[in-house]
Amino acid sequence: MKRLLLLLLLAAPARADIVNYRCKEGDTLSLIAAEYYGDRKKAVFIMAENKIKNAKPLRPGEKLKIPVPREITTSPGDTFDGLAAGFLGDPQRGVFIAEVNGMSVDDRLPAGTPLIIPFTVTHKAQATETFQSIAATYFNDKSQAELIRRYNAMTDRNTIEKDETIQVPVFGVRLSASKMPAIDGDSKTRRATRHDAQQKAATNLPRAWQAWRTGEAKQIETLLSELDLDYLDTPEAVEVALLRGLAAAALGNKELAIESFKAVRARKESHVLRKFDYSPKILELWKEAGGSTD
Repeated sequence: MKRLLLLLLLAAPARADIVNYRCKEGDTLSLIAAEYYGDRKKAVFIMAENKIKNAKPLRPGEKLKIPVPREITTSPGDTFDGLAAGFLGDPQRGVFIAEVNGMSVDDRLPAGTPLIIPFTVTHKAQATETFQSIAATYFNDKSQAELIRRYNAMTDRNTIEKDETIQVPVFGVRLSASKMPAIDGDSKTRRATRHDAQQKAATNLPRAWQAWRTGEAKQIETLLSELDLDYLDTPEAVEVALLRGLAAAALGNKELAIESFKAVRARKESHVLRKFDYSPKILELWKEAGGSTD
């Protein structure tokens, strides 16, 4: 039994939001906080992670865990809810990843998008505590109480009881540039693919619309064939898929046209076609794909 437990511990993956640190001569909690976060006052996060109740001298060689935010690169099919389930332990926390990155939780995530995943620290109440007092402890700002309540799905409560634990989300903290981890090869590839897709879309979409206006459907196929919708923002992805559908319809490929129109709706279900902009044939195929007209 002991051997099995040891094997399980050895197999457990290291936490990606933790950096292991070995103290040097002269180190203090505030100096380490300044080194990693650029702010001595943020030593409270290191203290919480290491269950240090009061600031103390550090011994050379002493090991600490430094909680850190992570920068990830999205893959095809990623969603805020899915990322929150994997990184923050609850799909409902997707809204917080979106907010940290200045986005809406309803936004579709193109592959190759860099995102910051905030870190959290665990707080255990020593007595009955208010969310305002917890916010003051970690952020010196009582107004952050509502954020902590929302993150823990405790919006109907004002306090936590002794020995109760909650997660305190730490937003707005960035690692010092020298402490940022190197981007792995796969992430670099996805970022490069997204950059290339954006550049090609910016160049080829106006040409493709011009080709549509002049009746050159084959030219549309040539201009847009290499664009991967997964790596484009929603407006560009909708345009590319729509133009592919229009070209396919003009060339008599009904199945491809419907497939392309469905791709439009997959990225933006509310997209509609105006009746006076398109022929009855195209509008019929659009409706077969489940689309609406006005």
